[in-house]
Amino acid sequence: MTTIAELRNDYDPVTLEVIRMRLDNIVEEMGIAMIRSSGSPVITEARDYNTALFDAEGRIYSYSDAVQLHIGSGGVAVRNLIATVGPNEIKPGDSFISNDPHTAGSSHPPDTTVISPIFLGKELVGFAQSQAHLVDVGGMAPGGFAPSATDCFGEALRLPPGVKIYDQGEPVESVRRLIANNVRVPVLHWNDVRSMVAANNTGIRRFLETIEEFGHETFASYTALSFELAEQLLRDRIRHIPNGVFESEDWVEGNGHDDVLYRVACKMTVADDSITFDFEGSSPQTDGFVNCSYGALVGSIASAVVPILGWDVPFNEGVMTAFEILAPEGSIVNPVVPAPISNGHLTAGVRATRLVTRLLNQACVTSDNATVRQRAQGEWGDSWTGGISSGIREDNGEFFVWFNMDGGGMGTGAQIVRDGHDAAGLLTQIGNMLPDVEMNEMIYPALYLWKRLATDSSGHGASRGGMGLDYAWVPWGVEEAAETLFCPTAAVPPWGFAGGLPAGGSGFEFLRGTNAKDLIACGTYPTPENIQAESTELQDPNAQGVLLHGKDVFHSWLGGGGGFGDPLLRDPALVVQDVQDDFVTAAHAEQIYGVVLNDSDVGYDAEATSVRRGEIRAVRLEAVNGATTPRDLVNPQPDLIEDSLVPHRADGGEWRCPACDGGLGFGDDWLQGTTSRTHDAHARLSGLGVRLQKRTQENEKVRMDEHLCPGCGTLLHAAIHVARTT
Repeated sequence: MTTIAELRNDYDPVTLEVIRMRLDNIVEEMGIAMIRSSGSPVITEARDYNTALFDAEGRIYSYSDAVQLHIGSGGVAVRNLIATVGPNEIKPGDSFISNDPHTAGSSHPPDTTVISPIFLGKELVGFAQSQAHLVDVGGMAPGGFAPSATDCFGEALRLPPGVKIYDQGEPVESVRRLIANNVRVPVLHWNDVRSMVAANNTGIRRFLETIEEFGHETFASYTALSFELAEQLLRDRIRHIPNGVFESEDWVEGNGHDDVLYRVACKMTVADDSITFDFEGSSPQTDGFVNCSYGALVGSIASAVVPILGWDVPFNEGVMTAFEILAPEGSIVNPVVPAPISNGHLTAGVRATRLVTRLLNQACVTSDNATVRQRAQGEWGDSWTGGISSGIREDNGEFFVWFNMDGGGMGTGAQIVRDGHDAAGLLTQIGNMLPDVEMNEMIYPALYLWKRLATDSSGHGASRGGMGLDYAWVPWGVEEAAETLFCPTAAVPPWGFAGGLPAGGSGFEFLRGTNAKDLIACGTYPTPENIQAESTELQDPNAQGVLLHGKDVFHSWLGGGGGFGDPLLRDPALVVQDVQDDFVTAAHAEQIYGVVLNDSDVGYDAEATSVRRGEIRAVRLEAVNGATTPRDLVNPQPDLIEDSLVPHRADGGEWRCPACDGGLGFGDDWLQGTTSRTHDAHARLSGLGVRLQKRTQENEKVRMDEHLCPGCGTLLHAAIHVARTT
């Protein structure tokens, strides 16, 4: 046998890669098996699931790319199962089910995990794990999201580690009956559980075939080496970032019944080849459904670290060992019983993702590696704006629960090399897909009126943030539906980067007593322009049991991604294209981007555009320091954007503006050398055509800070902060 020590110095890279790719293909095949055997559009259409393989100690061999968030919850579930169930209680053909965030690591109760052991003869050699969002898991609210809950006991039927759902290949009927008796759609629920068992069985069969092909000893040695190499690669990438401490904070908007802001704080420490994320200073856990389980926190952080630093590193347990997470127990990012938790992954969890993205941005641009510097990006519009509908169908009297996965169509952050993607989802769920309109209409009692891009959602910048969705539907075949609503990002938006502006927020409204169905009956299709409503009711960010009646319209819009770089540095040709695509209005093209349009072949007047951009910079400087003549740029767009739009240190140690090369001082923080101004975030972004909800609480003001080069007036940094008074 070749030992792992011997392999380190002399291994066959082809064998290493073949085994790694085989494991990756196995987890993808597991996902296909789940999709083909499930009856839930949440799985089949939106791909809200994951599949994975673990070794006998609970270390990740491979992980499917559907939902990155589950990286943490899947690993916690397997390790806690190992700690709970003795080895003599685990047999071939067994499967264990769990969904409790507190004890089994689930991101929230609907994300149910099924774990099946893998035996080679009598030896336990690993685990196959599948996790999927199930349509209902009991509790006080259909769909498993419970804004009104004050503890975890009202949210769902909680299944801890060690609950055996299959015993040596046969269903455990007593457990099946217990679960079926506590969920609203027992047939669909049980079928999805069986689909996860089917996925695991596929993984087990292929896994054992792989061991048989290569031999157990060779397989074990090469997978152990794969762990080491993945960790080494990520640590090598971290070494390209100078040591330092980076800190920031973000805010969770309400907890379901108290409309206050809850703090998520993070301090990131880079030390040689490792990173520590410390969430000390985050708010204590609350009695609302926004607490983030530790499993979800791990997944939220990994979802940012992997694409930013490990975009080309084969993912396995080695990647996870290159960084450390510190989260105070009893806090909003590591709660204990009885904290409710049903929406914590989409509130405090995505805030952690945004924070880690922000801090890695700040660190990456200080790297000596050009590729690492270019990983910086605007923050994603991470705000799953949920609408869960339930009621009784008119045609057959059956109860339905509809978790509309359109809520995942947010825009992504821009990068220096390109605009953000439109309607792409969460950074934690880049494998998700949006459901087809026809599929939703076929399965659920709804008729869509429109589904389009929200052009008022993206963050402006030299690279523009991606846009979210805007969609509307009417009840169709149901007299009324009860709605559970949640909107994690309405008033505290995601940041841009390097002078890129923050993006818009998400939201929803009910148009009451509309003429939509009358228009359809007359052969006229309803549009935002011809729909008439008796009233328009803007919903609270989180609500439960709100009724939608037959003539009402459900309207929702989703936030976009943050921009990258000052909008005045955007290539005018791209602005012209945006106007032609109806993504940007002609007025905003001149007001925000300083592009003067005309009827020429290129679509804009280059000389007038240069003058207009200079005028905008002059107005900026005059507003803050009285200067009226901005310094000329060194390399006007498009030549300016080559590597980074972040200030850099010259040979003498002085910070220099990337646009004009003017001095910004010698201190530790280049922001101290900028000229700054502060606005009300809602007023400022609304004035730029970006939709953001205004918070009315007098003691919590959402503010937007803009930092300008004092010489040329280029916007170098735009940030959101919350000003709180007691």
